Amino acid sequence: MEMDLDLDDDDQFAELNAAFTAWLAGSSGVVLNPKIGLQDLRSSSAGRGVIALAPLAQDETVLALPRASVLSVANSELFEKLREELSTLDSWLALIIVLIYETRPSSPWKPYIDLLPRTFDTLMYWSTAELAELQGSAVVAKIGRAEADVVFREKLWPIVKKHQELFSDTEIAPDLAIDAIGSLVDAAHRMGSVIMSYSFELELPGSDSASDSGSEDEEEDGRFYKGMVPMADMLNADAGRNNCRLFQTPTTLEMRTTVAIPAGAELFNDYGALPRSDLLRRYGYITENYARHDVVEVSSGLLTTVAGRALDPEDRTKRIDFLLDEGVLDDAFDIGTDLRVPDDVLVVIGTLLHPREQWREVKPRKSEAVARVLLEVLETRLGAYESGVEEDEALLRDQTVQGRRRIAVEVRLGEKKIIVGALAKVREWTPPDSAKRTETDAPDGERAGKRAKR
Repeated sequence: MEMDLDLDDDDQFAELNAAFTAWLAGSSGVVLNPKIGLQDLRSSSAGRGVIALAPLAQDETVLALPRASVLSVANSELFEKLREELSTLDSWLALIIVLIYETRPSSPWKPYIDLLPRTFDTLMYWSTAELAELQGSAVVAKIGRAEADVVFREKLWPIVKKHQELFSDTEIAPDLAIDAIGSLVDAAHRMGSVIMSYSFELELPGSDSASDSGSEDEEEDGRFYKGMVPMADMLNADAGRNNCRLFQTPTTLEMRTTVAIPAGAELFNDYGALPRSDLLRRYGYITENYARHDVVEVSSGLLTTVAGRALDPEDRTKRIDFLLDEGVLDDAFDIGTDLRVPDDVLVVIGTLLHPREQWREVKPRKSEAVARVLLEVLETRLGAYESGVEEDEALLRDQTVQGRRRIAVEVRLGEKKIIVGALAKVREWTPPDSAKRTETDAPDGERAGKRAKR
């Protein structure tokens, strides 16, 4: 993970690596393959990484550890002390307060906590001016720092204030005496970012043995819990370069290679097919390899406003409610680098355009009328960006444009290229059999609303 670790001293960096590795290798039940090691990758803006010190075979175990070695809510002694309070929090908030508690010098997790970053390049930490460089990207609305501030103040601060003695030697201790809630909020943001970047969604033992897990989010349905997996979370990720994966059994976790890895090569985990905007929001970096996964989000509000403009409010509401009930209308729709317009978008537009009662029977269809709506939607979406494609391309040729500004330009340019490409595709649509039926007539067949939601 490309993080600013805020460590200028090379000796300190190496000392922390050595202390962590010795702590992990000495932990009960942990098997750490001697053919891997932590590497200083700050020169390539990649923070720490895990390197093969000797050739690794395919399906070779590089790390095995018992579930007791996972830093989770249940494995922290704070769970026994504040079981009732922690049970009222969701998994994120509970793990945040646990990580804050484990910053105390006497924590058995101290060598691991010391290794975790204190500063981040995730969007949560960008300034207003830096975020403005993302222009029309939908990712800005997903940051939610202000909302998180409120939650931390309302949910975590009362617990900390009530049990000050438990946090008296943590990183927020100096401010507890003066009731400085800001210190708690700052620490909670740091730990929330650590969880976002480093944690795994782990299956509860017995839910599905011998399964595998990536670090992407899973639906919290009672079968998963969030956990910090030491060393496994030190692997960086770079789209198609992934060569390792975390596998789970009811009692252990194992990081194993998925291909043979030569000596000197970096070990990579798999974050999944994330667009660069989400990679930046969650992990604080982007790479060109993730450009293939870029998407542009088109909000359902924009789509229904344009497509349903000719309908009276009551009729439009009725049709939108129908689409929601059928699972066709989502908050937003993605258009990716393949430039394919999702079928659900065609169904939404067709349903709102159809002039007769058969609007409940609409199936996805490309037509001139649908194209007109899509062109207006896409042009409106493109207009949300202040600069054009050529302007952004010129900025990227300027080597003085670096850091967060360069990252923002790359993200917004990728999205704009998708919109421009989609506009060209949609302009190619022509109404089929226009002499025989109107543009909005739906063909016979099974109702589109019965399709499974994407």
